[in-house]
Amino acid sequence: MDLDLRKVRYFAAVAELLHFGRAAERLHIAQPVLSRQIRALEKDLGAELFVRDSHGVTLTDAGRQLVEDARQLLAVADGTRRRVGQAARGRRRLVVGFRAGVVVTEALRAFTAGHPDVEVHAHRGMGAPPARA
Repeated sequence: MDLDLRKVRYFAAVAELLHFGRAAERLHIAQPVLSRQIRALEKDLGAELFVRDSHGVTLTDAGRQLVEDARQLLAVADGTRRRVGQAARGRRRLVVGFRAGVVVTEALRAFTAGHPDVEVHAHRGMGAPPARA
């Protein structure tokens, strides 16, 4: 059995909000569709994930376990999607030109820390006017 990430995303929304209607709104789908998808996920996993009663929705032990696992699973899937997209677009580069006497080291370190996927190069200019450089 394959675990359908779409169903896991749907589950995560319901688990966060503990409300099928609000989760459906957030996901931009109809509530009956969401309910069917959650039931299908429960069938796939062979476990009830929510207790549904007149007081609302609560997670079962299996649901609480899936919440923990879903966070990691969805984070890995999102990271994979992002990295594949970046690979398809090619490595991003930032080239910073500066004049002698201008210190850019700290700014470049801060940028690199916040954007580790960007290749950064610094080049000191040879005195050319800024517009030409």
